[in-house]
Amino acid sequence: MPEISQEEKKWEWLHVIETCILSSENEISPYMRANDGSLIGFGYSVDGYIFVEFDEELRDKIDESTMDELYTIINSNGKYAELSDVPVVFRTASIPQEDSRTSTWTPLIGGIKIVRLINTGSTLSFAAEDSSGTKGFVMSGHAAVNGGGVGASIYQPNLLRKVGEVEDIGGTYADAAWVETTDVTSEIYHTDTNILKDVTNYNDTSVGSTVYMSGITSGKQTGDVIEAYIQKSSPTFGTLSRQFKADYESDEGDSGAPVYKLTSGGVKIVGVHWGSESSYTYFSPISGVISDLGVEPLTV
Repeated sequence: MPEISQEEKKWEWLHVIETCILSSENEISPYMRANDGSLIGFGYSVDGYIFVEFDEELRDKIDESTMDELYTIINSNGKYAELSDVPVVFRTASIPQEDSRTSTWTPLIGGIKIVRLINTGSTLSFAAEDSSGTKGFVMSGHAAVNGGGVGASIYQPNLLRKVGEVEDIGGTYADAAWVETTDVTSEIYHTDTNILKDVTNYNDTSVGSTVYMSGITSGKQTGDVIEAYIQKSSPTFGTLSRQFKADYESDEGDSGAPVYKLTSGGVKIVGVHWGSESSYTYFSPISGVISDLGVEPLTV
């Protein structure tokens, strides 16, 4: 791996290897678990290398010929960026477990408890609207699937109060779903007790950035983005494309939680939390939510 001492050179290098792995996506994707392969992820790390991630459960089936094939793909695409001997780390990991405050909220805001018909809780992501101006909120996509899919009823904070129905579910670039309802506002529950923040902006973040997550189980957590725009296996959706990996803590019930950065006037939404494995967590970037669902966060 090249020795990188200057910060500017580091980010230039990260851009180069990002281009290399993005150019390799179509050729590596057939090796993913969703396509009966043994990979559960690939991308690039803030530490300056490309990684290829095998399923820990299939460790005994990993062979050198497969690694050679994958390295050849990456190295061939690296030549377009005038790279040779591209640094690639082959590693194993587990498929992330999909993570499943509790008062009644009117209007609805991000970071609070919602439930589906089986009375299992998840976290409301944020208020949003579609291109026609119809308002609603974003929630966890796998929670929506588990609750019955499109048309499923969503409640807050318990089954005594229905707040809407699932209108659309992502699954390509975001583990997210869309629920139409009028009684929403552009705030999120930041921390206890009842400390709210206005949503002032939204955009994707980058590797090395510090982000916050606000979920119904773990509360407010903070961590750094470790990897960006990676392919990752999902128990519900097969392979999710262009996902983010971070190191904040999460637990069951945090699925759907808003992931955000602090701004001078509130917060900037950067994504939707969906799962964790080992000491790492995963979220779908806001660009993926917009792409899959055609909705954008409400802002002040």
